[in-house]
Amino acid sequence: GWDSNPRRPTPSGPQPDPPAPGSNTSVVLSNGGSLGVLKQRLGITLSQRLRHRFLEWCSRKASLEVCRQYLRKLEEIDAGKDVEASRWHVTAYKRLAKMLCEEGSQRACQEFKRVKSRKSHFDPYVPSNDEILEAIRAPEPLGTVYRLLVESGLRLTEVVRILELDTRVARLDGFVRVELAWYRGSKKAYWGYFLEEPPRLKVSYDRLQDLREALGLIPFKYTRKWQATQLVKLGCNDIQIDFIQGRAPENILRRNYAEILEAADDCYRKYAEWLREWL
Repeated sequence: GWDSNPRRPTPSGPQPDPPAPGSNTSVVLSNGGSLGVLKQRLGITLSQRLRHRFLEWCSRKASLEVCRQYLRKLEEIDAGKDVEASRWHVTAYKRLAKMLCEEGSQRACQEFKRVKSRKSHFDPYVPSNDEILEAIRAPEPLGTVYRLLVESGLRLTEVVRILELDTRVARLDGFVRVELAWYRGSKKAYWGYFLEEPPRLKVSYDRLQDLREALGLIPFKYTRKWQATQLVKLGCNDIQIDFIQGRAPENILRRNYAEILEAADDCYRKYAEWLREWL
Protein backbone atom coordinates (compact mmCIF):
# COMPACT_ATOMS: atom_id res chain seq x y z
CA GLY A 1 0.00 0.00 0.00
CA TRP A 2 1.00 3.63 -0.37
CA ASP A 3 0.86 4.16 3.39
CA SER A 4 2.18 1.43 5.62
CA ASN A 5 0.02 2.65 8.51
CA PRO A 6 -3.30 0.84 8.95
CA ARG A 7 -6.63 2.64 8.88
CA ARG A 8 -7.53 3.35 12.46
CA PRO A 9 -9.77 5.63 14.46
CA THR A 10 -8.03 8.63 15.98
CA PRO A 11 -6.98 9.03 18.75
CA SER A 12 -7.86 5.55 20.03
CA GLY A 13 -5.24 3.91 17.82
CA PRO A 14 -5.15 0.85 15.58
CA GLN A 15 -7.43 -2.05 16.36
CA PRO A 16 -5.73 -5.41 15.70
CA ASP A 17 -7.16 -8.91 15.72
CA PRO A 18 -7.78 -10.44 19.14
CA PRO A 19 -4.60 -11.56 20.90
CA ALA A 20 -3.30 -14.93 19.84
CA PRO A 21 -3.67 -17.72 22.43
CA GLY A 22 -0.81 -17.65 24.86
CA SER A 23 0.30 -14.14 23.92
CA ASN A 24 -0.53 -12.79 27.41
CA THR A 25 -1.34 -9.45 25.83
CA SER A 26 -4.83 -9.36 27.38
CA VAL A 27 -3.32 -10.09 30.79
CA VAL A 28 -1.31 -6.89 30.50
CA LEU A 29 -4.14 -4.66 29.31
CA SER A 30 -7.60 -5.92 30.27
CA ASN A 31 -8.93 -4.19 33.40
CA GLY A 32 -5.45 -2.80 33.81
CA GLY A 33 -5.99 -0.26 36.55
CA SER A 34 -8.09 -2.54 38.73
CA LEU A 35 -5.30 -5.08 38.65
CA GLY A 36 -2.60 -2.43 39.02
CA VAL A 37 -0.84 -3.66 35.89
CA LEU A 38 2.07 -1.22 35.90
CA LYS A 39 2.69 -1.82 39.57
CA GLN A 40 2.04 -5.54 39.34
CA ARG A 41 3.98 -6.31 36.17
CA LEU A 42 6.67 -3.60 36.13
CA GLY A 43 6.89 -2.62 39.76
CA ILE A 44 6.36 1.09 39.05
CA THR A 45 3.70 3.80 39.31
CA LEU A 46 3.07 6.29 36.52
CA SER A 47 4.34 9.31 38.43
CA GLN A 48 4.86 12.75 36.92
CA ARG A 49 8.59 12.17 37.05
CA LEU A 50 8.26 8.89 35.17
CA ARG A 51 6.01 10.52 32.56
CA HIS A 52 8.64 13.18 31.93
CA ARG A 53 11.42 10.58 31.76
CA PHE A 54 9.44 8.47 29.31
CA LEU A 55 8.71 11.41 26.99
CA GLU A 56 12.37 12.44 27.01
CA TRP A 57 13.51 8.88 26.21
CA CYS A 58 10.82 8.22 23.63
CA SER A 59 11.32 11.49 21.75
CA ARG A 60 14.85 10.41 20.87
CA LYS A 61 13.34 7.58 18.84
CA ALA A 62 10.02 9.00 17.57
CA SER A 63 8.21 12.31 17.26
CA LEU A 64 7.03 14.02 20.43
CA GLU A 65 3.43 13.80 19.19
CA VAL A 66 3.63 10.02 18.85
CA CYS A 67 5.28 9.71 22.26
CA ARG A 68 2.46 11.71 23.82
CA GLN A 69 -0.02 9.27 22.31
CA TYR A 70 1.95 6.40 23.84
CA LEU A 71 1.77 8.15 27.20
CA ARG A 72 -2.00 8.57 26.88
CA LYS A 73 -2.33 4.82 26.33
CA LEU A 74 -0.22 4.13 29.40
CA GLU A 75 -2.44 6.50 31.38
CA GLU A 76 -5.53 4.60 30.19
CA ILE A 77 -4.03 1.35 31.43
CA ASP A 78 -2.99 2.95 34.71
CA ALA A 79 -6.40 4.61 35.21
CA GLY A 80 -8.22 1.29 35.11
CA LYS A 81 -10.00 1.70 31.79
CA ASP A 82 -11.22 -1.59 30.36
CA VAL A 83 -9.21 -1.35 27.16
CA GLU A 84 -8.80 -3.98 24.48
CA ALA A 85 -5.33 -5.01 23.45
CA SER A 86 -4.99 -2.42 20.70
CA ARG A 87 -1.67 -2.13 18.93
CA TRP A 88 -1.19 1.35 20.41
CA HIS A 89 -1.60 0.05 23.96
CA VAL A 90 0.72 -2.90 23.40
CA THR A 91 3.38 -0.74 21.74
CA ALA A 92 3.19 1.89 24.48
CA TYR A 93 3.56 -0.77 27.16
CA LYS A 94 6.53 -2.34 25.39
CA ARG A 95 8.19 1.06 24.94
CA LEU A 96 7.90 1.74 28.66
CA ALA A 97 9.26 -1.72 29.48
CA LYS A 98 12.16 -1.18 27.07
CA MET A 99 13.08 2.13 28.69
CA LEU A 100 13.04 0.59 32.16
CA CYS A 101 15.03 -2.36 30.87
CA GLU A 102 17.71 -0.03 29.49
CA GLU A 103 17.82 1.61 32.92
CA GLY A 104 18.68 -1.74 34.51
CA SER A 105 15.34 -3.31 35.49
CA GLN A 106 15.52 -7.06 34.85
CA ARG A 107 11.81 -7.28 35.59
CA ALA A 108 11.10 -4.84 32.77
CA CYS A 109 13.44 -6.76 30.44
CA GLN A 110 11.39 -9.91 31.05
CA GLU A 111 8.15 -8.01 30.38
CA PHE A 112 9.53 -6.56 27.15
CA LYS A 113 10.32 -10.08 25.91
CA ARG A 114 7.08 -11.59 27.18
CA VAL A 115 4.63 -9.21 25.52
CA LYS A 116 4.55 -9.70 21.76
CA SER A 117 4.07 -6.85 19.31
CA ARG A 118 1.28 -7.24 16.82
CA LYS A 119 1.53 -6.45 13.12
CA SER A 120 -1.15 -4.40 11.43
CA HIS A 121 -3.04 -5.34 8.30
CA PHE A 122 -3.13 -3.59 4.95
CA ASP A 123 -5.91 -1.02 4.76
CA PRO A 124 -7.28 -0.60 1.21
CA TYR A 125 -9.49 2.40 2.02
CA VAL A 126 -9.02 5.52 -0.12
CA PRO A 127 -11.24 8.56 0.63
CA SER A 128 -13.55 9.93 -2.02
CA ASN A 129 -13.09 13.30 -3.71
CA ASP A 130 -16.09 14.60 -1.76
CA GLU A 131 -14.47 13.64 1.56
CA ILE A 132 -11.27 15.46 0.57
CA LEU A 133 -13.19 18.60 -0.44
CA GLU A 134 -15.17 18.52 2.80
CA ALA A 135 -11.91 18.37 4.77
CA ILE A 136 -10.30 21.24 2.82
CA ARG A 137 -13.39 23.38 3.46
CA ALA A 138 -13.27 22.79 7.22
CA PRO A 139 -12.95 25.77 9.62
CA GLU A 140 -9.45 27.11 10.20
CA PRO A 141 -6.86 26.02 10.98
CA LEU A 142 -8.11 22.58 9.89
CA GLY A 143 -8.88 23.68 6.34
CA THR A 144 -5.36 24.97 5.77
CA VAL A 145 -3.78 21.89 7.31
CA TYR A 146 -5.88 19.53 5.19
CA ARG A 147 -5.06 21.52 2.05
CA LEU A 148 -1.34 21.29 2.76
CA LEU A 149 -1.64 17.56 3.42
CA VAL A 150 -3.43 17.11 0.10
CA GLU A 151 -0.84 19.20 -1.71
CA SER A 152 2.20 17.51 -0.19
CA GLY A 153 1.22 13.96 0.70
CA LEU A 154 3.27 14.37 3.88
CA ARG A 155 2.40 13.15 7.37
CA LEU A 156 0.61 15.47 9.78
CA THR A 157 3.69 15.72 12.02
CA GLU A 158 5.75 16.88 9.03
CA VAL A 159 3.23 19.52 7.93
CA VAL A 160 3.01 20.85 11.50
CA ARG A 161 6.81 21.07 11.56
CA ILE A 162 6.91 22.99 8.27
CA LEU A 163 4.25 25.43 9.50
CA GLU A 164 6.32 26.27 12.56
CA LEU A 165 9.79 26.55 11.01
CA ASP A 166 11.52 29.03 8.73
CA THR A 167 12.81 26.79 5.96
CA ARG A 168 14.50 27.20 2.61
CA VAL A 169 12.14 27.23 -0.34
CA ALA A 170 12.95 26.27 -3.93
CA ARG A 171 10.51 28.02 -6.29
CA LEU A 172 9.94 25.95 -9.39
CA ASP A 173 7.60 26.01 -12.37
CA GLY A 174 4.10 26.03 -10.86
CA PHE A 175 5.00 24.77 -7.38
CA VAL A 176 7.49 25.06 -4.53
CA ARG A 177 9.79 22.61 -2.77
CA VAL A 178 10.25 23.32 0.95
CA GLU A 179 13.30 21.86 2.64
CA LEU A 180 12.32 19.52 5.48
CA ALA A 181 15.34 17.22 5.96
CA TRP A 182 13.71 15.25 8.75
CA TYR A 183 14.87 11.69 9.24
CA ARG A 184 13.26 9.32 11.79
CA GLY A 185 14.13 5.69 11.19
CA SER A 186 12.52 4.64 7.90
CA LYS A 187 10.67 7.97 7.63
CA LYS A 188 12.92 10.26 5.61
CA ALA A 189 11.21 13.38 4.36
CA TYR A 190 13.76 15.45 2.43
CA TRP A 191 11.39 17.96 0.87
CA GLY A 192 7.77 19.04 1.11
CA TYR A 193 6.03 19.77 -2.21
CA PHE A 194 3.32 22.46 -2.22
CA LEU A 195 1.48 24.63 -4.73
CA GLU A 196 2.67 27.75 -2.89
CA GLU A 197 4.88 28.49 0.09
CA PRO A 198 3.04 27.40 3.28
CA PRO A 199 2.09 30.10 5.78
CA ARG A 200 3.65 30.35 9.24
CA LEU A 201 1.16 28.97 11.76
CA LYS A 202 1.42 27.81 15.34
CA VAL A 203 -0.73 24.69 15.51
CA SER A 204 -0.98 21.87 18.02
CA TYR A 205 -0.92 18.28 16.80
CA ASP A 206 -3.21 17.17 19.62
CA ARG A 207 -5.61 20.08 19.11
CA LEU A 208 -5.86 19.31 15.40
CA GLN A 209 -6.71 15.70 16.19
CA ASP A 210 -9.42 16.81 18.63
CA LEU A 211 -10.95 19.23 16.11
CA ARG A 212 -10.91 16.64 13.35
CA GLU A 213 -12.63 14.09 15.53
CA ALA A 214 -15.26 16.57 16.73
CA LEU A 215 -16.18 17.44 13.12
CA GLY A 216 -16.16 13.81 11.96
CA LEU A 217 -13.69 14.44 9.13
CA ILE A 218 -11.46 11.80 7.58
CA PRO A 219 -8.28 10.92 9.53
CA PHE A 220 -5.38 13.02 8.34
CA LYS A 221 -3.36 10.07 7.08
CA TYR A 222 -5.90 9.28 4.35
CA THR A 223 -4.86 12.38 2.42
CA ARG A 224 -1.63 10.50 1.64
CA LYS A 225 -3.53 7.61 0.10
CA TRP A 226 -5.73 9.94 -1.89
CA GLN A 227 -2.74 11.87 -3.23
CA ALA A 228 -0.85 8.68 -4.08
CA THR A 229 -3.86 7.47 -6.05
CA GLN A 230 -3.91 10.67 -8.10
CA LEU A 231 -0.16 10.46 -8.73
CA VAL A 232 -0.55 6.92 -10.05
CA LYS A 233 -3.31 8.08 -12.39
CA LEU A 234 -0.96 10.79 -13.67
CA GLY A 235 1.68 8.19 -14.54
CA CYS A 236 4.10 8.62 -11.62
CA ASN A 237 6.05 5.57 -10.50
CA ASP A 238 6.67 4.13 -7.03
CA ILE A 239 10.04 5.82 -6.51
CA GLN A 240 8.70 9.27 -7.42
CA ILE A 241 5.70 8.85 -5.10
CA ASP A 242 7.80 7.50 -2.24
CA PHE A 243 10.21 10.44 -2.52
CA ILE A 244 7.41 13.01 -2.56
CA GLN A 245 5.70 11.39 0.44
CA GLY A 246 8.85 10.75 2.47
CA ARG A 247 9.33 6.99 2.08
CA ALA A 248 12.31 6.77 -0.29
CA PRO A 249 14.88 4.14 0.79
CA GLU A 250 18.15 5.75 1.86
CA ASN A 251 20.36 3.25 0.02
CA ILE A 252 18.69 4.16 -3.29
CA LEU A 253 18.79 7.90 -2.63
CA ARG A 254 22.51 7.90 -1.87
CA ARG A 255 23.27 6.54 -5.32
CA ASN A 256 20.64 8.35 -7.37
CA TYR A 257 19.54 11.44 -5.42
CA ALA A 258 19.86 13.98 -8.23
CA GLU A 259 18.08 11.73 -10.72
CA ILE A 260 15.27 10.90 -8.29
CA LEU A 261 14.84 14.57 -7.34
CA GLU A 262 14.45 15.56 -10.97
CA ALA A 263 11.98 12.73 -11.59
CA ALA A 264 9.97 13.67 -8.48
CA ASP A 265 9.85 17.30 -9.66
CA ASP A 266 8.49 16.16 -13.02
CA CYS A 267 5.87 14.02 -11.30
CA TYR A 268 4.76 16.80 -8.97
CA ARG A 269 4.63 19.33 -11.80
CA LYS A 270 1.87 17.24 -13.39
CA TYR A 271 0.09 16.86 -10.06
CA ALA A 272 0.28 20.60 -9.31
CA GLU A 273 -1.28 21.43 -12.66
CA TRP A 274 -4.02 18.84 -12.16
CA LEU A 275 -4.69 19.83 -8.54
CA ARG A 276 -5.07 23.54 -9.32
CA GLU A 277 -7.67 22.74 -11.95
CA TRP A 278 -9.48 20.24 -9.71
CA LEU A 279 -9.61 22.63 -6.77
